[in-house]
Amino acid sequence: MKAFIPGRKYAVVSITGSACLLKCKFCEGKYLEKMYSAPTPKKLYSLAEILWKRGFKGLLISGGFNEYGQLPIGPYLPVIKEIKKDFDLVISVHPGLVNNKTIAEMKKVGIDVVDYQLVVDDFVIREVMNLKNRSSIDFLTTLRNLYEEGLYVAVHIPIGLNYGVIKSEYDALNILFNVLDPHILIFLVLTPTRGTPMEHVKPPDITEIVDLISYARNIYKGEIALGCMRPAFYKPTLDKLLLEKRVIDRIVLPLQQYIKRYRLKVVDACCSLPEKLIARFEP
Repeated sequence: MKAFIPGRKYAVVSITGSACLLKCKFCEGKYLEKMYSAPTPKKLYSLAEILWKRGFKGLLISGGFNEYGQLPIGPYLPVIKEIKKDFDLVISVHPGLVNNKTIAEMKKVGIDVVDYQLVVDDFVIREVMNLKNRSSIDFLTTLRNLYEEGLYVAVHIPIGLNYGVIKSEYDALNILFNVLDPHILIFLVLTPTRGTPMEHVKPPDITEIVDLISYARNIYKGEIALGCMRPAFYKPTLDKLLLEKRVIDRIVLPLQQYIKRYRLKVVDACCSLPEKLIARFEP
């Protein structure tokens, strides 16, 4: 099992600064404030060069989404190609519901990883994520198009976005496994965030989270990760249970004592990387 420590060699960058038109009720752009900001292609290149000189080896490119659930990444793709050529950085992207033209361009410039959040609950999509004109069909269609283009896709399953209730997450897994054989499966847990409409929502019970991930383990033979989004106060219990049950292969930012206790191999990167790239990020 591996412990992933992003931030030391793998930077998270927002290409929209702190701006987000979508304003999901669990985030409202608060997480963007903690990212490196590169609101123009020129600034992205300059930032990549600075980080490369500091010893960084990868970038996760994210940012705020528009009202259609898309990251405005199109103008940045030519620069990303230059960044990969000049600095040999691993590039992962969190693009949202991008169209086929953008997907083809992402493949052409050599995007290494697509971090893709799969949601099949139409209530969550429209009322929590504020995507009034989108549905589960759009999420599944985009996912299929990404795979058909030959991109490496790290599927993220958020747990508890329906105001802390596990409601459609099992459906998401069943639909996913019926349609595709995912490259990797990453679970995220609703984290109440100060200043958002969902700051007082109680996350799902830990036992329910463990049951869901155990269900996935029973039907999926690929690698499963517990991602970076989960309440800090859940870590002592949730992380311990998942590690002891051995239902996950990767975990992001576990408690230090768990790294030692379970002899986790440390990787200084995001947990979504394919196995062939991990060696670059080992201490």
